[in-house]
Amino acid sequence: MSDDKATTPTELFQEWVTQWERSVDSFSNKLMGTDEFTRAINSVQNTQLQMQKVFGDMMAKHLANINMPSREDILRLEEDFQEMNARLARMEVQLEKISGATNAVKSPKPKGPPRTKKPPSATKDTEAKH
Repeated sequence: MSDDKATTPTELFQEWVTQWERSVDSFSNKLMGTDEFTRAINSVQNTQLQMQKVFGDMMAKHLANINMPSREDILRLEEDFQEMNARLARMEVQLEKISGATNAVKSPKPKGPPRTKKPPSATKDTEAKH
């Protein structure tokens, strides 16, 4: 007796789940293919965007009331700092070019008083020669 149908409870459950998935998938595809569904989704997304904007505006007002910077303020500051860093880097390059040109023209200055004491190995060599 070879039966194509499931015989164990596990096989019956798996078959039932497979049939349920197929019917839900078929229903979902039919539903999502309609114009009404598309309009409803667009309406939900527009409402979500409006709520997000209102919340952002309210948060900015609240932060201004408690004297705290908003996200936009912080982003503007970051851009300003990046611009200042770029300017400073260009200034450093120019200063290095200028200082390099002036160092080549001027003779180097001594760093301290002249050295009068000789290293120990040099004094031993001179004493051995005498």
